[in-house]
Amino acid sequence: DVLGVAAVVLDAEGRIRLWSPQAAALFGYPAEEALGRYAATLLVAEDNRDEVLGLFARVMAGQGAGAGSFPVRHRDGHTVLVEFRNMRLQADHGGMFALGLASEQATLRRVERDLALSLRLVDQSPIGLAVLDTDLRYVLVNPALERINGVPSERHLGQRIADILPFLDASAVEARMREVMETGVPVLDNFTTGRISEDAEERAWLVSIYRLEDQSSRVIGVAVSVVDVTEQHRVAVSAAHARRRLSLIADASVRIGTTLDLDITARELADVAVPEIADIAAVDVLDTVLPGGRPGEGPDERAVRFRALAVKAGYRTPAEEAADPVGDVA
Repeated sequence: DVLGVAAVVLDAEGRIRLWSPQAAALFGYPAEEALGRYAATLLVAEDNRDEVLGLFARVMAGQGAGAGSFPVRHRDGHTVLVEFRNMRLQADHGGMFALGLASEQATLRRVERDLALSLRLVDQSPIGLAVLDTDLRYVLVNPALERINGVPSERHLGQRIADILPFLDASAVEARMREVMETGVPVLDNFTTGRISEDAEERAWLVSIYRLEDQSSRVIGVAVSVVDVTEQHRVAVSAAHARRRLSLIADASVRIGTTLDLDITARELADVAVPEIADIAAVDVLDTVLPGGRPGEGPDERAVRFRALAVKAGYRTPAEEAADPVGDVA
């Protein structure tokens, strides 16, 4: 009970008939000292008593509920400023009672401030935030996650992940969420990629999941934060490709052309190409440039002839059989 709301029931004469544990904590009087006493005498300083009695009379006359702030006397003598609300109750036998609800004003203001700050943090956060209940249905989605998912927040509420993002592997995501709920161990900055719709480009996200508990440590669901890192991912992939190309060029400059023998050079070229840039490589050279090479024969002496010098495959494949055997001229 964050607010510690005190509940007090008075009879038609203003005597205390019900006294909650929160009332005992707020005002300092245990139930045995409060029950049967006049509330105005017990809790209100003499200077304020007429005002309180007038309010009590209006409530009991059915002239509306009283609400506001008021100084109340604590058992140890100091004054507690409370926010209160009073209302009339009718019992089954027709008797009238007054219910008073009160919270310490300082506590109420702190809770209001914390709640307002929390709501602003959620609404204004550039990070996508969501809360899902124990059935893994959305109960809160902030504007940032609306933009990330491309779906308004009201359409999220009450829905499962698969209902909102059918092109993601929702079953795998929900399995991780259930694991977090069961173990309490959060998932932090889990990198994942996917599409939010059929025609959308692939996106990249960092996703964190952590368990939510109430004041009694009862699990009430999971919170999810999502950061769109698509641009950073693209830059990283492009940089990785560039580094790979530079590495391949450097490797090729060292490994290709170690001799003037064309057969060895062809094999070196195939070795560099597979598997870095191809699954299979075949090196064929114009036959006339090789020692012993002859120009085309037959009706068309200008026919171009190639000799296979090297073939390499990263794995067994029918494409390897389609390549000319080393030494053949075609």
